[in-house]
Amino acid sequence: MAQPITFRPIQNGAAPIGAGLPAAAGEHADAVQSAYELLQLLHDRGVLDLLRGLLGAGDQLIDTLVEAVDTPESIRAIRNLLVLTKVLGSIPPETLTGLVQAATEGAVREKSRKAPGFFELFRRLRSEDSRRALGVTLDLVESVGKSL
Repeated sequence: MAQPITFRPIQNGAAPIGAGLPAAAGEHADAVQSAYELLQLLHDRGVLDLLRGLLGAGDQLIDTLVEAVDTPESIRAIRNLLVLTKVLGSIPPETLTGLVQAATEGAVREKSRKAPGFFELFRRLRSEDSRRALGVTLDLVESVGKSL
């Protein structure tokens, strides 16, 4: 007949896990207090409930996301987003800042006066800066026309 095996825990000289907790809590009281405050804020904002729901949904959530992304429209949207990211990344920030500032100032200026006449527009088109901007705009229009 089989003999039972007696269980003897191995003593490795390490202190039990909970033995150092009171000392650690005293040494790191500020960090523990801050962690409790963060946990309370996450609870108050509903983030913990959201995370619990996401973890509970698990595979169902991933299956739903995969189904949504696995359409031709979604794939095109992701590719277009990547291309737009590359385009925006290639524009120097100073140029984009100048463009936004000019558009804002122009909108404020044009709101305060009546619409410019034909000859005023023609005079403004004759400036070198306007012709340069029109050249870039026409390049863009031509490239869109080629792709159609």
